[in-house]
Amino acid sequence: MQEPLPSTRSERFRTLDRTSCDVVVVGAGVGGLVAAALLAREGRSVLVVDRHYVAGGNATVFKRPRYEFDVGVHYLGDCGPNGLLPRILRAAGASPPRFRELDPDGFDRLVFPGFEFRIPRGIDRYRQRLIEYFPSERQGIDRYIRLLRDVRALGAVAGNPLSALWTVPRAHLALRHVSSTLDEFLDGCTQDPRLRAVLAGQQGLYGLPPHEVSAVMHAAVSAHYANGAFFPEGGGQALSDSIVESIERHGGRLLLRAEVLRILIESGRVAGVEIDHPHLGRRVVRAPVVVSNADYKRTVLDLVGPEHFGAATVRRARGYRMAPALGVVYLGIQRDLRREGWPNANLWLYPSLDLQGPYRDAAEGRIPSEPFCFVSFASLKDPGNPRLAPPGVTNLQVMGVAPSSPEAWGTTAREVSSGVYRKNVDYLDRKRRFADSLIAQAERVIPGLRQSIVFQEAATPLTHMRYVGSTGGTAYGLAAIPSQVLFRRPAAKTEIPGLVLCGANTMSGHGIAGAMSSGLMAAAALMGPGIVRKTLG
Repeated sequence: MQEPLPSTRSERFRTLDRTSCDVVVVGAGVGGLVAAALLAREGRSVLVVDRHYVAGGNATVFKRPRYEFDVGVHYLGDCGPNGLLPRILRAAGASPPRFRELDPDGFDRLVFPGFEFRIPRGIDRYRQRLIEYFPSERQGIDRYIRLLRDVRALGAVAGNPLSALWTVPRAHLALRHVSSTLDEFLDGCTQDPRLRAVLAGQQGLYGLPPHEVSAVMHAAVSAHYANGAFFPEGGGQALSDSIVESIERHGGRLLLRAEVLRILIESGRVAGVEIDHPHLGRRVVRAPVVVSNADYKRTVLDLVGPEHFGAATVRRARGYRMAPALGVVYLGIQRDLRREGWPNANLWLYPSLDLQGPYRDAAEGRIPSEPFCFVSFASLKDPGNPRLAPPGVTNLQVMGVAPSSPEAWGTTAREVSSGVYRKNVDYLDRKRRFADSLIAQAERVIPGLRQSIVFQEAATPLTHMRYVGSTGGTAYGLAAIPSQVLFRRPAAKTEIPGLVLCGANTMSGHGIAGAMSSGLMAAAALMGPGIVRKTLG
Protein backbone atom coordinates (compact mmCIF):
# COMPACT_ATOMS: atom_id res chain seq x y z
CA MET A 1 0.00 0.00 0.00
CA GLN A 2 1.34 3.45 -0.90
CA GLU A 3 2.21 5.63 2.10
CA PRO A 4 0.30 8.92 2.52
CA LEU A 5 1.99 11.99 1.12
CA PRO A 6 3.38 14.34 3.80
CA SER A 7 1.58 17.62 4.23
CA THR A 8 3.23 20.82 3.11
CA ARG A 9 4.50 23.34 5.66
CA SER A 10 1.74 25.78 4.71
CA GLU A 11 -0.90 23.14 5.51
CA ARG A 12 0.40 23.02 9.08
CA PHE A 13 -0.80 26.61 9.52
CA ARG A 14 -4.06 26.80 7.60
CA THR A 15 -5.57 23.38 7.02
CA LEU A 16 -7.68 21.24 9.31
CA ASP A 17 -8.69 18.33 7.11
CA ARG A 18 -10.50 16.35 9.79
CA THR A 19 -13.18 17.01 12.38
CA SER A 20 -12.51 13.71 14.12
CA CYS A 21 -9.56 11.37 14.57
CA ASP A 22 -8.30 8.57 16.79
CA VAL A 23 -5.88 10.68 18.83
CA VAL A 24 -5.31 14.39 19.38
CA VAL A 25 -1.90 15.33 20.79
CA VAL A 26 -1.85 18.64 22.63
CA GLY A 27 1.59 20.22 22.27
CA ALA A 28 4.27 19.56 19.66
CA GLY A 29 7.22 19.24 22.03
CA VAL A 30 9.38 16.18 21.42
CA GLY A 31 7.36 14.11 23.92
CA GLY A 32 4.12 14.75 22.03
CA LEU A 33 5.83 14.26 18.68
CA VAL A 34 7.29 10.87 19.67
CA ALA A 35 3.91 9.69 20.97
CA ALA A 36 2.23 10.89 17.77
CA ALA A 37 4.78 9.19 15.52
CA LEU A 38 4.54 5.86 17.35
CA LEU A 39 0.74 5.92 17.22
CA ALA A 40 0.65 7.00 13.57
CA ARG A 41 2.98 4.13 12.67
CA GLU A 42 0.48 1.79 14.29
CA GLY A 43 -2.19 3.08 11.91
CA ARG A 44 -4.07 5.47 14.16
CA SER A 45 -5.22 8.79 12.74
CA VAL A 46 -3.37 11.47 14.72
CA LEU A 47 -3.62 15.24 14.90
CA VAL A 48 -0.94 17.26 16.73
CA VAL A 49 -1.98 20.74 17.82
CA ASP A 50 0.41 23.44 19.06
CA ARG A 51 0.21 27.16 19.81
CA HIS A 52 3.66 27.90 18.34
CA TYR A 53 4.47 28.45 14.65
CA VAL A 54 7.10 25.69 14.63
CA ALA A 55 7.01 22.12 15.97
CA GLY A 56 9.47 20.89 18.56
CA GLY A 57 8.91 22.81 21.80
CA ASN A 58 12.33 23.24 23.38
CA ALA A 59 13.90 21.36 20.44
CA THR A 60 13.42 24.26 18.03
CA VAL A 61 15.44 27.15 16.65
CA PHE A 62 14.60 30.76 16.07
CA LYS A 63 16.07 32.82 13.26
CA ARG A 64 17.35 36.32 12.85
CA PRO A 65 18.96 37.79 9.73
CA ARG A 66 22.14 35.69 9.18
CA TYR A 67 21.75 33.94 12.57
CA GLU A 68 20.03 30.86 13.96
CA PHE A 69 19.79 29.99 17.66
CA ASP A 70 18.71 26.83 19.46
CA VAL A 71 16.01 27.31 22.07
CA GLY A 72 16.70 24.37 24.38
CA VAL A 73 19.08 21.81 22.88
CA HIS A 74 22.61 22.47 24.08
CA TYR A 75 23.94 18.94 24.40
CA LEU A 76 22.57 15.42 24.70
CA GLY A 77 23.71 12.16 26.22
CA ASP A 78 23.28 8.55 25.12
CA CYS A 79 23.48 9.29 21.38
CA GLY A 80 25.80 6.50 20.31
CA PRO A 81 24.58 4.14 17.52
CA ASN A 82 22.59 2.08 20.01
CA GLY A 83 21.92 4.84 22.51
CA LEU A 84 18.60 5.82 24.02
CA LEU A 85 17.82 8.72 21.68
CA PRO A 86 18.62 6.94 18.38
CA ARG A 87 16.57 3.93 19.55
CA ILE A 88 13.51 6.07 20.27
CA LEU A 89 13.89 7.95 16.99
CA ARG A 90 14.12 4.73 14.99
CA ALA A 91 11.07 3.31 16.80
CA ALA A 92 9.20 6.50 15.87
CA GLY A 93 10.12 5.97 12.21
CA ALA A 94 12.47 8.97 12.22
CA SER A 95 15.95 9.09 10.75
CA PRO A 96 18.33 10.16 13.53
CA PRO A 97 20.47 13.18 12.62
CA ARG A 98 24.23 12.86 12.82
CA PHE A 99 25.33 13.43 16.41
CA ARG A 100 28.67 15.18 16.83
CA GLU A 101 30.52 14.39 20.05
CA LEU A 102 31.78 17.15 22.33
CA ASP A 103 35.34 17.03 23.67
CA PRO A 104 35.63 13.53 25.26
CA ASP A 105 38.39 14.77 27.58
CA GLY A 106 36.14 17.44 29.06
CA PHE A 107 32.75 18.16 27.55
CA ASP A 108 31.81 20.20 30.64
CA ARG A 109 34.35 22.68 32.02
CA LEU A 110 33.47 23.67 35.59
CA VAL A 111 35.16 26.97 36.43
CA PHE A 112 35.31 28.06 40.07
CA PRO A 113 37.39 30.80 41.70
CA GLY A 114 40.96 29.54 41.61
CA PHE A 115 40.44 26.18 39.87
CA GLU A 116 38.79 24.38 36.98
CA PHE A 117 37.57 20.80 36.57
CA ARG A 118 36.79 19.08 33.25
CA ILE A 119 34.28 16.23 33.15
CA PRO A 120 35.41 13.53 30.68
CA ARG A 121 33.49 10.83 28.86
CA GLY A 122 33.20 7.58 30.87
CA ILE A 123 32.44 6.93 34.53
CA ASP A 124 35.83 5.27 35.07
CA ARG A 125 37.71 8.24 33.63
CA TYR A 126 35.54 10.62 35.66
CA ARG A 127 36.35 8.68 38.83
CA GLN A 128 40.08 8.72 38.06
CA ARG A 129 40.11 12.45 37.43
CA LEU A 130 38.24 13.13 40.65
CA ILE A 131 40.83 11.10 42.56
CA GLU A 132 43.67 12.98 40.81
CA TYR A 133 42.22 16.29 41.98
CA PHE A 134 41.14 15.08 45.41
CA PRO A 135 43.46 12.16 46.35
CA SER A 136 42.48 12.15 50.03
CA GLU A 137 38.77 11.77 49.16
CA ARG A 138 38.95 8.40 47.38
CA GLN A 139 36.46 6.64 49.64
CA GLY A 140 33.79 9.34 49.27
CA ILE A 141 34.39 9.54 45.52
CA ASP A 142 33.88 5.79 45.18
CA ARG A 143 30.63 6.05 47.10
CA TYR A 144 29.42 8.78 44.76
CA ILE A 145 30.44 6.78 41.68
CA ARG A 146 28.57 3.76 43.04
CA LEU A 147 25.40 5.89 43.16
CA LEU A 148 25.85 6.78 39.48
CA ARG A 149 26.30 3.13 38.56
CA ASP A 150 23.27 2.06 40.62
CA VAL A 151 21.00 4.63 39.03
CA ARG A 152 22.27 3.82 35.54
CA ALA A 153 21.60 0.12 36.09
CA LEU A 154 18.09 0.78 37.39
CA GLY A 155 17.36 2.93 34.34
CA ALA A 156 18.07 -0.03 32.06
CA VAL A 157 15.37 -2.18 33.69
CA ALA A 158 12.61 -0.62 31.52
CA GLY A 159 14.05 -2.31 28.43
CA ASN A 160 14.43 -5.66 30.17
CA PRO A 161 12.01 -6.00 33.10
CA LEU A 162 13.38 -9.45 33.96
CA SER A 163 16.72 -7.83 34.84
CA ALA A 164 15.04 -6.26 37.89
CA LEU A 165 15.49 -9.61 39.63
CA TRP A 166 19.25 -9.09 39.89
CA THR A 167 19.56 -5.31 39.36
CA VAL A 168 17.30 -4.06 42.14
CA PRO A 169 18.94 -6.02 44.99
CA ARG A 170 22.36 -4.73 43.95
CA ALA A 171 21.27 -1.08 43.68
CA HIS A 172 20.76 -0.72 47.42
CA LEU A 173 22.64 2.59 47.68
CA ALA A 174 20.32 4.31 45.20
CA LEU A 175 17.22 2.76 46.73
CA ARG A 176 18.30 3.87 50.19
CA HIS A 177 18.54 7.48 49.00
CA VAL A 178 15.34 7.79 46.97
CA SER A 179 14.16 10.43 49.46
CA SER A 180 17.53 12.15 49.98
CA THR A 181 18.69 15.46 48.59
CA LEU A 182 22.09 15.64 46.93
CA ASP A 183 23.50 17.54 49.91
CA GLU A 184 22.27 14.82 52.27
CA PHE A 185 23.87 12.14 50.14
CA LEU A 186 27.15 14.04 49.86
CA ASP A 187 27.29 14.35 53.66
CA GLY A 188 28.15 10.66 53.60
CA CYS A 189 30.86 11.18 50.96
CA THR A 190 32.85 14.30 51.75
CA GLN A 191 32.99 17.60 53.58
CA ASP A 192 35.48 19.13 51.13
CA PRO A 193 33.67 22.23 49.77
CA ARG A 194 35.56 22.14 46.47
CA LEU A 195 34.77 18.47 45.82
CA ARG A 196 31.10 19.02 46.73
CA ALA A 197 30.95 21.94 44.30
CA VAL A 198 32.49 19.82 41.52
CA LEU A 199 30.10 16.92 42.10
CA ALA A 200 27.14 19.31 41.96
CA GLY A 201 28.64 21.41 39.17
CA GLN A 202 26.19 20.31 36.47
CA GLN A 203 23.23 21.47 38.56
CA GLY A 204 21.96 23.67 35.74
CA LEU A 205 20.87 20.50 33.95
CA TYR A 206 17.96 20.23 36.37
CA GLY A 207 17.85 23.76 37.75
CA LEU A 208 18.09 23.19 41.50
CA PRO A 209 20.80 23.71 44.14
CA PRO A 210 22.31 20.71 46.02
CA HIS A 211 20.25 21.20 49.17
CA GLU A 212 17.00 20.78 47.21
CA VAL A 213 17.56 18.43 44.29
CA SER A 214 16.87 14.71 44.58
CA ALA A 215 20.13 12.75 44.84
CA VAL A 216 18.72 10.08 42.54
CA MET A 217 17.61 12.62 39.90
CA HIS A 218 21.02 14.28 40.05
CA ALA A 219 22.69 10.91 39.54
CA ALA A 220 20.38 10.01 36.65
CA VAL A 221 21.17 13.26 34.84
CA SER A 222 24.92 12.94 35.43
CA ALA A 223 24.97 9.27 34.38
CA HIS A 224 23.05 10.17 31.21
CA TYR A 225 26.36 11.55 29.88
CA ALA A 226 28.43 8.53 30.92
CA ASN A 227 29.02 7.59 27.26
CA GLY A 228 29.76 11.11 26.15
CA ALA A 229 27.99 14.34 25.23
CA PHE A 230 26.66 15.05 21.74
CA PHE A 231 25.01 17.70 19.60
CA PRO A 232 22.76 17.00 16.59
CA GLU A 233 23.92 18.46 13.29
CA GLY A 234 21.38 21.09 12.34
CA GLY A 235 20.51 21.68 16.00
CA GLY A 236 17.41 20.71 17.92
CA GLN A 237 15.15 21.52 14.98
CA ALA A 238 16.71 18.69 12.96
CA LEU A 239 15.68 16.31 15.75
CA SER A 240 12.08 17.55 15.78
CA ASP A 241 11.78 17.77 12.00
CA SER A 242 12.81 14.13 11.63
CA ILE A 243 9.92 13.06 13.90
CA VAL A 244 7.44 15.39 12.19
CA GLU A 245 8.39 13.89 8.84
CA SER A 246 7.57 10.43 10.18
CA ILE A 247 4.22 11.58 11.58
CA GLU A 248 3.14 13.04 8.25
CA ARG A 249 4.53 10.15 6.22
CA HIS A 250 2.31 7.80 8.22
CA GLY A 251 -0.82 9.89 7.76
CA GLY A 252 -0.68 12.08 10.86
CA ARG A 253 -1.20 15.82 10.68
CA LEU A 254 0.00 18.94 12.50
CA LEU A 255 -1.92 22.15 13.08
CA LEU A 256 0.29 24.98 14.35
CA ARG A 257 -0.63 28.38 15.78
CA ALA A 258 -3.68 26.66 17.24
CA GLU A 259 -4.53 27.30 20.88
CA VAL A 260 -6.22 24.41 22.68
CA LEU A 261 -8.97 26.01 24.76
CA ARG A 262 -10.37 22.86 26.34
CA ILE A 263 -9.94 19.13 26.46
CA LEU A 264 -13.54 17.94 26.20
CA ILE A 265 -14.89 15.48 28.76
CA GLU A 266 -18.25 13.81 28.21
CA SER A 267 -19.79 11.15 30.43
CA GLY A 268 -16.55 10.97 32.39
CA ARG A 269 -14.22 10.29 29.48
CA VAL A 270 -12.30 12.20 26.80
CA ALA A 271 -14.30 13.34 23.78
CA GLY A 272 -11.86 15.60 21.93
CA VAL A 273 -10.58 19.19 22.04
CA GLU A 274 -11.81 22.69 21.32
CA ILE A 275 -9.24 24.86 19.55
CA ASP A 276 -8.91 28.46 18.45
CA HIS A 277 -6.94 29.29 15.31
CA PRO A 278 -6.31 32.70 13.68
CA HIS A 279 -7.45 31.46 10.23
CA LEU A 280 -9.91 28.72 11.13
CA GLY A 281 -11.58 30.25 14.17
CA ARG A 282 -12.98 28.07 16.93
CA ARG A 283 -13.29 24.41 16.05
CA VAL A 284 -14.02 21.13 17.84
CA VAL A 285 -12.08 18.01 16.91
CA ARG A 286 -13.64 14.82 18.23
CA ALA A 287 -11.34 12.05 19.49
CA PRO A 288 -11.62 9.25 22.05
CA VAL A 289 -8.00 9.80 23.11
CA VAL A 290 -6.08 12.99 23.94
CA VAL A 291 -2.37 12.88 24.73
CA SER A 292 -1.48 16.05 26.62
CA ASN A 293 2.09 17.22 26.28
CA ALA A 294 1.04 20.50 27.86
CA ASP A 295 2.22 21.67 31.25
CA TYR A 296 0.72 19.36 33.90
CA LYS A 297 -0.81 22.12 36.02
CA ARG A 298 -2.34 23.67 32.93
CA THR A 299 -3.68 20.30 31.76
CA VAL A 300 -5.44 19.51 35.03
CA LEU A 301 -6.51 22.93 36.21
CA ASP A 302 -7.25 24.72 32.92
CA LEU A 303 -7.58 22.48 29.87
CA VAL A 304 -9.58 19.69 31.54
CA GLY A 305 -10.75 21.46 34.67
CA PRO A 306 -10.56 20.38 38.32
CA GLU A 307 -14.23 19.37 38.35
CA HIS A 308 -13.37 16.29 36.26
CA PHE A 309 -10.67 14.96 38.59
CA GLY A 310 -10.72 13.51 42.07
CA ALA A 311 -9.91 15.81 44.98
CA ALA A 312 -6.52 14.14 45.59
CA THR A 313 -5.40 14.75 41.99
CA VAL A 314 -6.42 18.40 42.11
CA ARG A 315 -4.67 18.86 45.44
CA ARG A 316 -1.47 17.33 44.05
CA ALA A 317 -1.64 19.42 40.87
CA ARG A 318 -2.02 22.63 42.83
CA GLY A 319 0.69 21.62 45.28
CA TYR A 320 3.31 20.56 42.76
CA ARG A 321 6.26 22.92 42.70
CA MET A 322 7.73 24.01 39.38
CA ALA A 323 11.48 24.18 38.79
CA PRO A 324 13.22 27.55 38.53
CA ALA A 325 13.47 29.17 35.12
CA LEU A 326 16.36 30.48 33.06
CA GLY A 327 17.20 33.70 31.31
CA VAL A 328 19.37 33.63 28.19
CA VAL A 329 21.44 36.04 26.17
CA TYR A 330 22.11 35.01 22.56
CA LEU A 331 25.34 36.37 21.12
CA GLY A 332 27.28 36.63 17.91
CA ILE A 333 30.90 37.65 18.48
CA GLN A 334 33.37 38.77 15.81
CA ARG A 335 35.83 36.03 16.66
CA ASP A 336 36.45 32.53 15.35
CA LEU A 337 36.88 30.63 18.61
CA ARG A 338 37.45 27.39 16.72
CA ARG A 339 40.52 28.84 15.02
CA GLU A 340 41.62 30.25 18.37
CA GLY A 341 41.80 26.66 19.62
CA TRP A 342 38.78 26.59 21.92
CA PRO A 343 37.68 23.02 22.69
CA ASN A 344 34.19 21.84 21.83
CA ALA A 345 33.00 22.03 25.42
CA ASN A 346 30.45 23.80 27.62
CA LEU A 347 31.41 26.26 30.33
CA TRP A 348 29.86 26.26 33.79
CA LEU A 349 30.97 29.49 35.50
CA TYR A 350 30.54 29.96 39.25
CA PRO A 351 31.41 33.20 41.04
CA SER A 352 31.85 31.26 44.31
CA LEU A 353 31.54 27.79 45.83
CA ASP A 354 28.09 28.79 47.08
CA LEU A 355 25.91 27.25 44.39
CA GLN A 356 22.72 28.27 46.17
CA GLY A 357 22.99 32.07 46.13
CA PRO A 358 21.50 32.73 42.67
CA TYR A 359 18.61 30.36 43.42
CA ARG A 360 17.82 32.24 46.63
CA ASP A 361 17.75 35.50 44.70
CA ALA A 362 15.46 34.10 41.99
CA ALA A 363 13.11 32.45 44.50
CA GLU A 364 12.74 35.76 46.34
CA GLY A 365 12.00 37.64 43.13
CA ARG A 366 15.43 39.25 42.70
CA ILE A 367 17.39 39.18 39.47
CA PRO A 368 20.76 37.70 40.53
CA SER A 369 23.54 40.29 40.30
CA GLU A 370 26.21 37.56 40.23
CA PRO A 371 24.56 34.63 38.49
CA PHE A 372 26.17 31.32 37.71
CA CYS A 373 26.42 30.91 33.95
CA PHE A 374 26.18 28.09 31.47
CA VAL A 375 27.85 28.95 28.15
CA SER A 376 27.06 26.92 25.03
CA PHE A 377 29.04 27.45 21.82
CA ALA A 378 26.82 26.44 18.91
CA SER A 379 29.52 27.27 16.35
CA LEU A 380 31.91 24.81 17.99
CA LYS A 381 29.29 22.09 18.31
CA ASP A 382 27.94 22.33 14.76
CA PRO A 383 30.76 23.92 12.72
CA GLY A 384 29.35 22.83 9.37
CA ASN A 385 26.07 24.72 9.87
CA PRO A 386 26.26 27.94 7.78
CA ARG A 387 22.97 29.24 9.23
CA LEU A 388 24.41 29.81 12.72
CA ALA A 389 26.33 33.01 12.00
CA PRO A 390 28.20 34.93 9.29
CA PRO A 391 31.74 33.78 8.46
CA GLY A 392 34.24 34.66 11.19
CA VAL A 393 31.48 35.09 13.80
CA THR A 394 30.92 32.65 16.67
CA ASN A 395 27.38 31.86 17.82
CA LEU A 396 27.05 31.29 21.56
CA GLN A 397 24.51 31.45 24.37
CA VAL A 398 24.95 32.48 28.00
CA MET A 399 22.24 31.54 30.46
CA GLY A 400 21.53 31.58 34.16
CA VAL A 401 18.73 31.10 36.68
CA ALA A 402 16.20 33.94 36.82
CA PRO A 403 12.98 34.79 38.68
CA SER A 404 9.70 33.64 37.17
CA SER A 405 7.26 36.23 38.46
CA PRO A 406 6.28 39.07 36.13
CA GLU A 407 6.63 41.52 39.02
CA ALA A 408 10.34 40.67 39.33
CA TRP A 409 10.70 41.94 35.76
CA GLY A 410 8.73 45.12 36.33
CA THR A 411 5.53 43.97 34.64
CA THR A 412 2.28 42.16 35.45
CA ALA A 413 0.60 38.88 34.59
CA ARG A 414 -2.00 40.81 32.59
CA GLU A 415 0.69 42.51 30.50
CA VAL A 416 2.37 39.15 29.90
CA SER A 417 -0.91 37.59 28.81
CA SER A 418 -1.59 40.38 26.32
CA GLY A 419 2.00 40.61 25.12
CA VAL A 420 2.41 44.33 25.85
CA TYR A 421 5.07 43.58 28.49
CA ARG A 422 7.60 43.48 25.64
CA LYS A 423 7.30 47.27 25.33
CA ASN A 424 7.36 47.94 29.07
CA VAL A 425 10.35 50.24 29.71
CA ASP A 426 10.99 48.80 33.17
CA TYR A 427 10.94 45.24 31.80
CA LEU A 428 13.36 46.14 29.03
CA ASP A 429 15.73 47.79 31.48
CA ARG A 430 15.75 44.80 33.84
CA LYS A 431 16.24 42.40 30.93
CA ARG A 432 19.21 44.49 29.74
CA ARG A 433 20.77 44.51 33.22
CA PHE A 434 20.35 40.75 33.54
CA ALA A 435 21.97 40.21 30.14
CA ASP A 436 24.85 42.50 31.18
CA SER A 437 25.42 40.44 34.34
CA LEU A 438 25.58 37.21 32.30
CA ILE A 439 28.02 38.75 29.84
CA ALA A 440 30.18 40.04 32.70
CA GLN A 441 30.43 36.53 34.17
CA ALA A 442 31.28 34.98 30.80
CA GLU A 443 33.94 37.60 30.18
CA ARG A 444 35.92 36.23 33.13
CA VAL A 445 36.77 33.25 30.93
CA ILE A 446 36.40 34.81 27.47
CA PRO A 447 38.49 38.00 27.72
CA GLY A 448 37.33 40.77 25.39
CA LEU A 449 33.90 39.20 24.95
CA ARG A 450 31.89 42.40 25.31
CA GLN A 451 33.98 44.34 22.80
CA SER A 452 33.56 41.63 20.15
CA ILE A 453 29.73 41.39 20.29
CA VAL A 454 28.10 42.04 16.91
CA PHE A 455 24.70 40.49 17.70
CA GLN A 456 22.84 40.35 21.01
CA GLU A 457 19.32 39.34 22.02
CA ALA A 458 18.00 38.29 25.41
CA ALA A 459 15.10 36.12 26.57
CA THR A 460 13.56 35.87 30.04
CA PRO A 461 11.29 33.27 31.67
CA LEU A 462 8.39 35.41 30.44
CA THR A 463 9.53 34.77 26.86
CA HIS A 464 9.50 31.02 27.47
CA MET A 465 6.07 31.27 29.10
CA ARG A 466 4.75 33.11 26.05
CA TYR A 467 5.94 30.62 23.44
CA VAL A 468 5.80 27.29 25.28
CA GLY A 469 3.07 27.92 27.84
CA SER A 470 4.89 26.39 30.80
CA THR A 471 3.93 27.44 34.31
CA GLY A 472 6.55 29.87 35.59
CA GLY A 473 8.38 29.86 32.28
CA THR A 474 10.50 26.87 33.25
CA ALA A 475 11.92 24.40 30.74
CA TYR A 476 12.46 21.78 33.47
CA GLY A 477 8.84 21.05 34.38
CA LEU A 478 8.19 19.95 37.96
CA ALA A 479 11.06 20.66 40.31
CA ALA A 480 13.22 17.55 40.81
CA ILE A 481 12.97 17.59 44.60
CA PRO A 482 12.76 14.22 46.39
CA SER A 483 8.98 14.44 46.82
CA GLN A 484 8.50 14.98 43.06
CA VAL A 485 10.65 12.37 41.31
CA LEU A 486 10.12 8.85 39.95
CA PHE A 487 6.75 7.41 41.02
CA ARG A 488 5.95 10.69 42.81
CA ARG A 489 5.44 12.39 39.44
CA PRO A 490 2.37 11.98 37.24
CA ALA A 491 2.18 8.73 35.28
CA ALA A 492 1.19 8.51 31.62
CA LYS A 493 -2.24 7.08 32.42
CA THR A 494 -4.74 9.26 34.25
CA GLU A 495 -7.99 8.59 36.07
CA ILE A 496 -9.94 9.94 33.09
CA PRO A 497 -10.41 7.31 30.37
CA GLY A 498 -8.79 8.48 27.15
CA LEU A 499 -6.54 11.11 28.77
CA VAL A 500 -2.83 10.30 28.60
CA LEU A 501 0.09 12.49 29.67
CA CYS A 502 3.61 13.00 28.40
CA GLY A 503 6.29 15.67 28.69
CA ALA A 504 8.76 17.01 31.23
CA ASN A 505 6.30 16.77 34.14
CA THR A 506 5.84 13.00 33.96
CA MET A 507 7.77 10.10 35.49
CA SER A 508 10.33 10.04 32.68
CA GLY A 509 11.68 13.39 33.81
CA HIS A 510 12.75 16.52 32.02
CA GLY A 511 15.19 17.33 29.24
CA ILE A 512 15.12 16.11 25.66
CA ALA A 513 15.81 12.50 26.66
CA GLY A 514 13.20 12.58 29.42
CA ALA A 515 10.59 14.14 27.14
CA MET A 516 11.26 11.68 24.31
CA SER A 517 11.03 8.79 26.80
CA SER A 518 7.72 10.19 28.04
CA GLY A 519 6.35 10.01 24.49
CA LEU A 520 7.33 6.35 24.40
CA MET A 521 5.57 5.75 27.73
CA ALA A 522 2.46 7.57 26.53
CA ALA A 523 2.32 5.36 23.46
CA ALA A 524 2.82 2.30 25.66
CA ALA A 525 -0.17 3.34 27.77
CA LEU A 526 -2.27 3.02 24.61
CA MET A 527 -0.44 0.27 22.69
CA GLY A 528 0.79 -1.94 25.52
CA PRO A 529 4.21 -2.29 27.22
CA GLY A 530 5.67 -4.34 24.38
CA ILE A 531 6.66 -1.16 22.54
CA VAL A 532 8.97 -0.21 25.44
CA ARG A 533 10.70 -3.60 25.50
CA LYS A 534 10.99 -3.58 21.72
CA THR A 535 12.50 -0.08 21.70
CA LEU A 536 14.81 -0.24 24.71
CA GLY A 537 15.49 -3.95 25.13
